[in-house]
Amino acid sequence: MALFPVVNPLGNGFVVNGFFTDLDPKQRKTAIRKLILNFIIIGVGTLVIGHLFLLMFGLAIPVIQLLGDSNSPDQEESSRNMDSLKWKNIEQKIFYPITFPISIGPGSISVIFTLMASASVKGKLLQTGINYFVIALVIVCMAAILYIFLSQGQRIIQKLGPVGNQIINKLVAFFTFCIGIQISVTGISQIFHLSIL
Repeated sequence: MALFPVVNPLGNGFVVNGFFTDLDPKQRKTAIRKLILNFIIIGVGTLVIGHLFLLMFGLAIPVIQLLGDSNSPDQEESSRNMDSLKWKNIEQKIFYPITFPISIGPGSISVIFTLMASASVKGKLLQTGINYFVIALVIVCMAAILYIFLSQGQRIIQKLGPVGNQIINKLVAFFTFCIGIQISVTGISQIFHLSIL
């Protein structure tokens, strides 16, 4: 549940769907497939090599927890420019910025790192493996939700209407803010050995 509002497959689906509005059905399917593949590679890749990354650069989980999700300005800029984008231009931008940081950004990666810290059980390799598998499964589920939303996006947006879209975005933004505060407080409390919660 911590990952869902931060990854925000529904809210980000609205933004990403705008990029693909002018594409023909074949181009749209290709773009969605590439985006979903990139999404899974970034999410599961973070999970697989996360500890190695932390060890190589000497980073601590509490420091990673203080990272914020910085994709809002990119989303706004992307929304303004999306009408002028052509297929070639979109194809070049599928990885950056459409997949990262719009679909899965720094905030999502910091939550994955936080979940990794909770999932690691000392002396219990099987339990740790199961926990990591569950996290990977959740990342794949987020990608599946994004895929469904993008493949059916135009119909969903028409049915919800502008008011429905705005309500969903506000609710997701509120939950994302709450989870961001929770992660930051946890990170600060671990760095300074405080018992805030």
